[in-house]
Amino acid sequence: MRSKVSFALMGIVLATGLTACSSSDDGNQEFSSAYIQFYNGSANSALTTMRGTEKSTIRGSSSYGDSTSLIGVDGGFTEIEFFRTDSDDQEVILETRDVDIPNGQKTLVVMTGDFASPTFNEYRFTREELSDHFRLFAMSVVADQSSYDLYMSESGAPFEQANLLATVNYEGFEEMEYWAPDEVDDFNEGSYTIYLTEPGSTDVIFESNTITFQFATEYVLIIRGSSGALQSGVEVDLVLNSSTVSNYDDVDASAQYRIYNSLDNDGITVSLNGNGDTNPSVDLAANSKTDFTEVQFGDYRLTATSNSDATLNFNNRLVTLSQGASKAILIYQNENDALTSLSFNESTQPQVYDKQVVAANLVSDFTDVDLYFVRKDETIESAQYLISSIDFGESKTVTLPSDFYELVAVFDDNEDTQVLLDRTVLLGLNEEINYIITIEESLDSPTGYKISLLK
Repeated sequence: MRSKVSFALMGIVLATGLTACSSSDDGNQEFSSAYIQFYNGSANSALTTMRGTEKSTIRGSSSYGDSTSLIGVDGGFTEIEFFRTDSDDQEVILETRDVDIPNGQKTLVVMTGDFASPTFNEYRFTREELSDHFRLFAMSVVADQSSYDLYMSESGAPFEQANLLATVNYEGFEEMEYWAPDEVDDFNEGSYTIYLTEPGSTDVIFESNTITFQFATEYVLIIRGSSGALQSGVEVDLVLNSSTVSNYDDVDASAQYRIYNSLDNDGITVSLNGNGDTNPSVDLAANSKTDFTEVQFGDYRLTATSNSDATLNFNNRLVTLSQGASKAILIYQNENDALTSLSFNESTQPQVYDKQVVAANLVSDFTDVDLYFVRKDETIESAQYLISSIDFGESKTVTLPSDFYELVAVFDDNEDTQVLLDRTVLLGLNEEINYIITIEESLDSPTGYKISLLK
């Protein structure tokens, strides 16, 4: 059987360089190229880009919990740098280093720690031609938890029948050993459940939904902390060979929501009830919102009634709150003045350097509203960041750096005449929170419309 291989950290590479085997030592003929991939495991990071200083083919970006695609390059030593872009659109170099990328091997670069002074570690393994089997590697990027016991079971089997694969340490990297090998030592393709406990304990602190390992390739399982508006535990990422990372929350992870009443002159009574659960109703004054409310995940029934006109209401609106999700619910009036709602998931990304801002158009008079984020040295013609064509009752998202912005909402009519709906003063979008922007009707605005910034 293949022995379990442990890959030591390579932090000393900055001073000494790597001493991994060269391409001449590699007997694998199935994968003749060299491969590199970058995973962002720094919980308070910005979008980070990896690029080769001489080979332009090495380039990719990833935010927290994401990876670049697998990049094939010529084998050998290559100088690579990592950088972010600040609010002045200037590159901030985080790290420059020589990386050995041997032919036939995959080099995974993982960024961990505080983004103010991040750590970059390299892990590599020889790629293999697999058939109906997969290999599994595991590591942790949770800095405040030294290690986890990783268990795995066939789908449908309880924890009592799960198999202890390894104790996974922070910044450690190990290949897992299959507990029931057949003609080969690798894992059989199929459906499994992942469990995590504290070392030596049988109290489960994380249980995944069923995970289907359907590709004959190498999987890297990465344990990381949750982020964004709801930070309540750990999550598991599965990194393959693309920029799409499969993320799994604990099956029992909670969810949360907040509700905004966009009506100008009317309070509402609103409730969100689950199957058999009755939560207290909430009275929301005009143009106000609730704080986040944490609840069990599940499907909920949303009801809302105007405090001044009982006929202005809706019942039985479905709102689904998934594990680890944070949802915003906006109450507004549609083109027929009936009460209605719009809901969307809020970002799970860190909001330290980059802001994932959601904007919603609640103005029935205009469709395809453009929202510009104008910095002090810009106009709407030169503004780098905007959300275009937001339909009535629709929300869209933009990612922009932490900075001060004037928000300008514009509608282009059929004659290409721009109608200014509203503009704000310079506002600081620079707190570590999730922002929501709404474009609404307003009796108090000179234009009849207003931009609201919710946080």
